[in-house]
Amino acid sequence: MAIRDIVVISIILLAAPITLFSPYFGVLMWSWIAYFNPHRYTWGAALYFLEPALIIAIPTLIGTPFAERNSRIFTRETVVLAGLWFWMAFTTLYISFVPDFAGHVNTADLHLKQVSKILLMTFVTILLVTSKRKLRGLVLVILASFGFRALLAAIFFFRTGGQYQIFGPPGTFLEDNNDFGLALNMTIPMFFFMARVEPKIWMRTGLRVLMVCAIICVIGTYSRGGMVGLAVVTLAIVAKSRQKVIGSVLVAIAVLCTVMFSTTAWKTRMTEFMQGNLDASAIARIVAWEGAMNLVKAYPITGGGFDVFTDEAVFPQYAPAGARGALYGQGGRLHSSHSIYFGMLGEHGFVGLGLFLTLLGSSYASLQGLRRQAKTRSNLEWAVPYTHMFQVALLAYMASGATLGRMYFDFFYQVIACVIILGILAKRDLELAMPELQPEERLEAVAA
Repeated sequence: MAIRDIVVISIILLAAPITLFSPYFGVLMWSWIAYFNPHRYTWGAALYFLEPALIIAIPTLIGTPFAERNSRIFTRETVVLAGLWFWMAFTTLYISFVPDFAGHVNTADLHLKQVSKILLMTFVTILLVTSKRKLRGLVLVILASFGFRALLAAIFFFRTGGQYQIFGPPGTFLEDNNDFGLALNMTIPMFFFMARVEPKIWMRTGLRVLMVCAIICVIGTYSRGGMVGLAVVTLAIVAKSRQKVIGSVLVAIAVLCTVMFSTTAWKTRMTEFMQGNLDASAIARIVAWEGAMNLVKAYPITGGGFDVFTDEAVFPQYAPAGARGALYGQGGRLHSSHSIYFGMLGEHGFVGLGLFLTLLGSSYASLQGLRRQAKTRSNLEWAVPYTHMFQVALLAYMASGATLGRMYFDFFYQVIACVIILGILAKRDLELAMPELQPEERLEAVAA
């Protein structure tokens, strides 16, 4: 057994009993494992036999009932999130009674279990992050996990002169270059706004360095959706930044990195895309979206359930006439929905898409409302940077996800958890300050 395996196994096995008595530490460990994937740096037992997320999750769940918890977690977003979870389970049950969908019932069951694990830990996170200190700790663990990945990838990019695409760790949600670009786009605003409020200069410097690495990596993924997301993120940061110079510097860095580190292959790929010359990958996306629309006409309420887009006995029937061959990518197999919107529509119907869009819109609106409150409540000023970073992270997900089928991305649901936690903590601060308010002000605070 290699030394790396011993180190990774030791860290996880030593951490497991601690999570039983400190479930919040379990949330941090689970996040670190989910995004950093330490076992992917090994070659032996830690890689092929160890299930670190499960080893951490079980004692965390056991210890949760005995730990300090948020008592009022039923916000608008938690209700919608729970409703979306229920609807996914319902559509999975429904397709088991439809003969046409028999070919992907088993994979849909497995997919539901996988998504349920993510959503279960999402609700555990909402329960256990009970203070501003804990929220800050969770965000920093997320940024450290992605940041180290970005740092290593940026070094690789420099060493190879940008001749190779950047991919995420194999066998994970981040393996595909598009997925990795999506995740990094979501972290860029978190790096930016956390760096503005960190009191220690070394922390501010480190966060900004990692942010630049993330920008370079998004470019290095060669992902067109990633570039769209990067453009949205940089423009949103400029719009939100009080110091427009700092925001403009970020844009300049992104443009400079694009010019300096992009290769001829990268420039050709992006130029053809901008000129409307679509390659096989882009055409496959359009065909998949049209197929989703045709499918949902037949099953408007429930859609076809998890993994209907990869069911070769079903989905090609709904592809546009004469374009079915374009559905098959490299390897001659059906790929995903290529869109969080069409993916949710095709797999869970208009009800599923409606719940998904409501979750996105409600989260964004809650952040906007909280920032509006913070302008008149000095005890909520601490929340303002979080509202900015989570809003832009959601924008990055919505932009990059338009061409990427990551409806069940664990990082997205953890951002939603952070939005809910932020609202819970802010409401608690408002209630603590109520004795100092006039009666009419109390009513306004509660109504908000």
